[in-house]
Amino acid sequence: MADVPAFRPFTVTIKTASLLTGISRSRIYEAIGRGELDAVKDGERTLITMASIERRQSALPKAKIAAPKPPPRTP
Repeated sequence: MADVPAFRPFTVTIKTASLLTGISRSRIYEAIGRGELDAVKDGERTLITMASIERRQSALPKAKIAAPKPPPRTP
């Protein structure tokens, strides 16, 4: 991920927020609209706070995935 900085920035672009979270740009904007992510403006640029990304990610529920069933035994 060449676009992700090696240090922890205070804010990231929409594109980087999408790369970090694994969700699409449109879902990033939806999360901003619902108040799940905090966005600030720097001129024309919309930036997302890392604190809000971390807060949202830690609030997500754990996935409930069943373990795969073993293959049937052959006689």
